[in-house]
Amino acid sequence: GNGLKFYISSRLSNVNQVRHAASLLTDKGWTQTHDWTAFDLPPDNPNGLRLISQRECEGVRAADILLVLTPQGRGTHVELGMAIALGMSVYIYHADDSYFRCDDLTCAFYWSPQVKQLTGEIDTAIEMIVRENAGF
Repeated sequence: GNGLKFYISSRLSNVNQVRHAASLLTDKGWTQTHDWTAFDLPPDNPNGLRLISQRECEGVRAADILLVLTPQGRGTHVELGMAIALGMSVYIYHADDSYFRCDDLTCAFYWSPQVKQLTGEIDTAIEMIVRENAGF
């Protein structure tokens, strides 16, 4: 593989798709910087939440690429903002184009120059990300 490092941002209820996308990328030799789907911290107390936020921030910072999978959670836009501020490549995946129209379902930051919008089948979207970054 080319050793690219990735972080996947999504909401907790989307855990199966997140794990599926992660396995497609790791199968290509990519490295996941932090797998928050492992649930090894209690999210119901301040210390657990503080540790979760630190691990997720470190995960984003260590990554070359941020992949946002909808449906996104509240934390997703924080991670998206970090990635944009860090100048990272960002991909946002939504099954159809309903998040990528200029209406109140979208977010202005989905249109940032370093953000690529992906639709269609998740496997095809992941293949496209791998192809696009094959030279790195």
